[in-house]
Amino acid sequence: MGKRKKGMRDQVEDLAGHLPDTKELLELRGEVMDRLPDRDELMAMRDQLIDRLPDDVSDRLPVETKKKRFGGVKKVAFVGLLAAAVGGVVAFLKAKADDAQVPPYTPPPAPSPTDPPKPMA
Repeated sequence: MGKRKKGMRDQVEDLAGHLPDTKELLELRGEVMDRLPDRDELMAMRDQLIDRLPDDVSDRLPVETKKKRFGGVKKVAFVGLLAAAVGGVVAFLKAKADDAQVPPYTPPPAPSPTDPPKPMA
């Protein structure tokens, strides 16, 4: 049983010895990123490939993505949330200002015993 664990440990150490260090990986990543075209170039390449396709094939390709399909809904939802937040702040500030202007409650004066009771209409 001890030999099996030792053998596994040796295999892991051997594999770890073959792995590149972080600096080499970052350099490799930088080289790969430099070789890749930017987004505008990729979009131009895509458009060129679509133009080369026959008409019956290119008509079946989806032109719009789901991300664009829900873009308008997201904008409307954001504007709605923003309007609700502004309305809430305005209502809070208005209520706070109204509370400051209201005089404290004073009970009405008690009727004097000499006054006759008022008839109810």
